[in-house]
Amino acid sequence: MEQLVTVKQGMQPRFGNVLVGIVKIGVAEGAPAIQLWIRTAGHERKQAFREGQSASLPGAGTLRIDSIIPARGDTAATATLAYAESE
Repeated sequence: MEQLVTVKQGMQPRFGNVLVGIVKIGVAEGAPAIQLWIRTAGHERKQAFREGQSASLPGAGTLRIDSIIPARGDTAATATLAYAESE
């Protein structure tokens, strides 16, 4: 079953044993993008994603970038992440 989580820049949600830092949500090269810092006890990486892309979370499952909404006016940027736990 997939779990949807809405995040803002600076949040650090945990998926299984993986901590995912939301480094930046915005626009890169003209398209919405999000930069994540993916961390476990023995693994760490920073990576940028676009909508629809996925990342494997070591020992936990898969994280897909469902939507990215850049900041507009006084409205903070948000993203929706879809987490599917490993079976």
